[in-house]
Amino acid sequence: MSDSGDDSDIADLIDEDPSSQRREWVVNRIAWAGMALIVAAGLAGVWGGGVSSQAQTTGADGRLQVDYERFVRNLGETTLQVRFPPGSAREGSIRLSISQEYLSENEIMATTPEPDTVTAEGDRLVYEFPVRGNGPLTVTFDLRPTSGMGMLDATVGGSSAAPAHFRQLVYP
Repeated sequence: MSDSGDDSDIADLIDEDPSSQRREWVVNRIAWAGMALIVAAGLAGVWGGGVSSQAQTTGADGRLQVDYERFVRNLGETTLQVRFPPGSAREGSIRLSISQEYLSENEIMATTPEPDTVTAEGDRLVYEFPVRGNGPLTVTFDLRPTSGMGMLDATVGGSSAAPAHFRQLVYP
């Protein structure tokens, strides 16, 4: 036995409001699109190691190669690797300069190999590394960005190589 008064009570409970349902549908689609963008950015390397995260630059003369991460996390760890080809040594050593502005925004956790000397020259720090013979040199800096969120600009150069410039995005 069915009472017509009961049917209207059920319809009130369901609250069939088409405009409200459309708004909910739009919000739902926007949220799914946002999630898809976050996942795609992660797969591309924006949140860490990945295709678009690793980058490489060279000086104008091609004698200096710098490997770095485009996207780094504030207070996370990152690696900066600088390579000099054979024949870059002058008087048994290679001098590597890095802009002080960049280094002031990073904590240097380790430098491999250890430099013989580190001196300040103008707006940069100059690291001097001994080299056996006339071989290549690869210097690795383990860094921790401390600048907070934003862009970091860096210039890396050498006594026998044109400087290389790069930028990193630091995110929280």
